[in-house]
Amino acid sequence: MSFINLREKIVQVKVVYYGPGRGGKTSNLEYINRKFSKQIQSEMVSLKTHGDRTLFFDFLPLIWER
Repeated sequence: MSFINLREKIVQVKVVYYGPGRGGKTSNLEYINRKFSKQIQSEMVSLKTHGDRTLFFDFLPLIWER
């Protein structure tokens, strides 16, 4: 899902990863968070269990502004 505001030059994107455990979904979001940390204006939210596995979801809001 995406939202494009041409007037304010803002693009909001929602990407959903679905797959088996240990498939790299959380690692991928953590990489994106590190790589674009200068452009990202928000924090990544991750819910993990004792075994360091994601319980329900990770959330990384990405908003690019120009």
